[in-house]
Amino acid sequence: MRKLSRPKEAPATVFLECVEGVAELGLRERFLRVRPDIEAAAKAFEAAARAGALYTLEEEEDVAGVVTKAEMSDLYDGRMARRGSPGRATYDRLMLLARGICPLCGQRTVSTLDHHLPRSKFPSLAVTPDNLVPACLNCNQAKRDQRPRTAREQTFHPYFDDFGQEPWLHAELIEGTPPSVRFSVQPPESWPEERGARVRHHFKTYQLGKLYAVHAGVELVNLRHGLLWLQKKGGAKKVRAYLKDEAASRAAAEPNSWQTALYQALSTSEWFCGEGLRRIRAPGP
Repeated sequence: MRKLSRPKEAPATVFLECVEGVAELGLRERFLRVRPDIEAAAKAFEAAARAGALYTLEEEEDVAGVVTKAEMSDLYDGRMARRGSPGRATYDRLMLLARGICPLCGQRTVSTLDHHLPRSKFPSLAVTPDNLVPACLNCNQAKRDQRPRTAREQTFHPYFDDFGQEPWLHAELIEGTPPSVRFSVQPPESWPEERGARVRHHFKTYQLGKLYAVHAGVELVNLRHGLLWLQKKGGAKKVRAYLKDEAASRAAAEPNSWQTALYQALSTSEWFCGEGLRRIRAPGP
C-alpha cells in the first residue's frame, strides 16, 4: 500500500471539462444543472475520507433526480476514459500519480483508474478526481463494486490514508521441499484495533497473500544459485549475513513490501540458511 499525492484538479473543473461538447443539448443542460450537486458530493467525499469515515456516505439512485447513473457512467467512459475525449488529459495525469506501480498492491503495473467508491452506487463521484485511484487491472477487478459498510471494511485510500512506517506485513517461511512463504498482517500493538482491521480487510480484498507468495516463490528460485555459492564459500553464516543486508536495504526503501518481509524471514531462519536453501528447486527446462 503506497501513499500518493492528492490530485490537484478541482472536481467542478473536471466535470465541466467532460460535459463540454456533449452533443445532445437536453442532456448537456441536465448535466450543467447538477454541477452544484457534483461539487457538494466531492466536498462530502473529501471530508469523510479525511475523517476515515467513507463508510458513512449514503448511496445514490441518481444525481439529484436529474441525471441517471447510466448517464454519469457513460460520461466517465466516453468523455474521460476514452482516448481523445475531453477529459482524457485529466485521466492521464491521474494515472501518472502512481509512477507506474499500483498503490493498492504495491507490485503490479498501473493500467486503469479505480473508482474508490463505485460509480454504480455513487454516480455523483463518477468523474471526481479524489475518487479515481490509479490501479492495476487485477486490483480494480478484485474490489468490483464493493463499498465499505463499516469503519473496519474500508480499504486503503492512497490519497488520504497513511499506515506509516511501522512493520505490519509478516512472512512465515514454510519448511519443506521446496521451501515456500506465507504472508499475513500483524499490526503493531500500538495501533488502534480498527486500523489493524482495515489493513487486514485490504489485504484480504485484494488477495495480497496469494500475490506475494507467488512472487516470493520466483524470488527464491532466482536466489538459489547465488546462495549456494555463498554457502560453499562461507557456510550458513555468510548466507545469513547476505540475507540480513538485503532485508535492511529493502526495509529502508519500503518497510512493508513483500520483499522486506521475505528477506527478514529468510535471514532469521537457521534451517533455511543451512539445509533449506538446498531444497529450492532448480528452474525447469
